[in-house]
Amino acid sequence: MTAQAKIKRTAKYKLLTMIASASLVFASMQPALAAIEIDETDFGPSYETMAVDTIVGKPLQLVAAVAGTAAYLVSLPFSLIGGNADQAQQKLFVEPWNAMGRCLGCTVAEDNYYKSQVVDNNVVRIVVDQPSEILINTNDYVIVTP
Repeated sequence: MTAQAKIKRTAKYKLLTMIASASLVFASMQPALAAIEIDETDFGPSYETMAVDTIVGKPLQLVAAVAGTAAYLVSLPFSLIGGNADQAQQKLFVEPWNAMGRCLGCTVAEDNYYKSQVVDNNVVRIVVDQPSEILINTNDYVIVTP
């Protein structure tokens, strides 16, 4: 193999490497660009997700919540000895019952969005710099000093 052929071969591999790298960069950017657009007309639960959640999801969540409560009560002496009773309570008791309160057919993100839109007269919302904001609960004592 001559030196000229070797240079052509390495240049060919460098070109193919650059093309492959650029393709990977553009392919990885595609999900990020797609996440920017949200179709608000199709946001929220559909008929199908509400029906499935009513027939399958909520009954299974109820079973999981009752089973989690029973497991928490059975594991309570052991978790007290181990020092993680708070973690056991959160995972086995609180989280399953909180899941029951999620809106019908909603994902966690949709439920969080809908709950954030509820007006609370005890909260003062101060917009600092879009999208940053400060929330102050007026049930608490707030002291502002200049």
